[in-house]
Amino acid sequence: MRHSIEIWQDPPLKKLGHSVKEFLCNLNGPTWIDITGQDTDRTRVLVTLLHGNEPSGTKALFNWLTDPDREQPLTNLSCLINSVEAALTEPEFSHRYMPHCPDMNRCFRPPFDSDNGKLAKAILQRIRSLKPEAVIDMHNTSGSGPDFAVTTKLEKEHINLAKNFSKRLILTELQLGSLMEAEVGCPIITLECGGSIDFAADQAALKALHTLATHKNLFLDDTESKLDILKHPLRVEVKNDVRVSYAEMAMAHSDITLASDIEKHNFGVTPKDECLGWVGPKGLDYFSAIDDCGHDIKSDLFTVRHGKLYTARNLRLFMVTPRPEIAQKDCLFYLVKADT
Repeated sequence: MRHSIEIWQDPPLKKLGHSVKEFLCNLNGPTWIDITGQDTDRTRVLVTLLHGNEPSGTKALFNWLTDPDREQPLTNLSCLINSVEAALTEPEFSHRYMPHCPDMNRCFRPPFDSDNGKLAKAILQRIRSLKPEAVIDMHNTSGSGPDFAVTTKLEKEHINLAKNFSKRLILTELQLGSLMEAEVGCPIITLECGGSIDFAADQAALKALHTLATHKNLFLDDTESKLDILKHPLRVEVKNDVRVSYAEMAMAHSDITLASDIEKHNFGVTPKDECLGWVGPKGLDYFSAIDDCGHDIKSDLFTVRHGKLYTARNLRLFMVTPRPEIAQKDCLFYLVKADT
């Protein structure tokens, strides 16, 4: 893996290709695409495809770049397309990252010793050198659901920035090594556009890119625009070697079987005593839900009765995934208490 990243400056249409796949095939790995703006003293940064199974940002960028009616952006735009190899590995857009590599969006902190870590360090160095006024890190959620923004700082400029892109904002102080945790001299927010197969997510990504290119002031204090702010979500994880599946009944080969329609809980209020699935004989011991004080509070959130997993209080779940490999390697979902 090379750690230097190719830079395309104002690429001509013929270099972009005729489809998203051809576009990716024309890239020689991670690539910055720099577009000159009307005001060359200002720069905005878009990062996308940190995960190879999250295509909406790449689709949006391709469609925007190849639009014959596209106007010159107000500021310079510097757009990174990262996990090209993973995205092109068959079946396309199904690999979060390459086998035996760490999650790219867990590598933006020292020691930067893996290949992905070295690449993350190079990305941070370029962002800092550009001195942008804002960075948007565009993703798809691992299950279907509405778009939302995520920030690690609930400062005025982060709130105003987020209002441009979503009606929902999540404040998290979880330290995972993600890009939005890094200090680059300007506000960074993550934009989760929705599920990777959701047409609405592709639309949200294209709308966000258009906003990034055309809005004169991304930090305008718009008091009429309201945000639904969720603070300090918990990650619900499973312990090592726990087997997870999704079905309409308990699966004998699994320790945890979550309901096949589990995605329906994304962002709505899931009431107390809602059945989420089935668990084996260890019950809640398969799970962990660590709060800000380092305490595992899963018993305050869930209960098990007759082998079924129920909510113990009203909850708001999001980033609910129906994919076992993500549930086992990353987390089942995030949540906040709905009554606090």
